[in-house]
Formats: sequence, structure tokens, C-alpha cells
Amino acid sequence: MGIGKTWSQLGSMMASMMFVYTMFEKFFPRTLRSYIKRHVEKFTCHVSPYIQITFHEFSSSSGRRLKRSEAFAEIQTFLSGNSAQKAKRLKAEVLKNSQNP
Repeated sequence: MGIGKTWSQLGSMMASMMFVYTMFEKFFPRTLRSYIKRHVEKFTCHVSPYIQITFHEFSSSSGRRLKRSEAFAEIQTFLSGNSAQKAKRLKAEVLKNSQNP
């Protein structure tokens, strides 16, 4: 198989994928699209080598006041500027009462 044939097959495959995605976005109802996307994301999480942890910077304490998350501040201090610059996206979420069932 020549390199030209490989490139033409790759181009054909990419065009087909773009066509299918366009039809998916245009003709599928929004609720069905979000359902499918959610399950595709769950599947890719199982095969992806990356881990995503999310921590919100602010959390609502009592009432409607936002309070800066202590966990976020500690993580921000822990991560050096170098590692934060190399990361594409840093997020983390705190789970309250994680030790209680």
C-alpha cells in the first residue's frame, strides 16, 4: 500500500466523520445529543490515561455567601508555578463528608 493511498483513505475517513458529526448536531434532538455525549464521555474516561479532579475555588457556606475553599487554597499553594503552567487544565472538587456512607 502506497503512502498516497493511505493519505487518501485518511482524508476520506475524516470527511465521513465530519459528515456524520454534522448530521448528528443538526438532526438529533438536544436531549438525545446530550445523553449520547454523556455516555461517550463516560466510555472515553475508561480508556483515557488522564485523570481529572475538580476543586471549586469558592463554596457557599451558610446562606448565600461565597467562601474561598480551603482545599483550593492548599492545592494552589502545593502546585508550583511550573507544574501549573505545564498543565492544560487543573480542576478539583471537594466531596463533603466523604468518610460517611
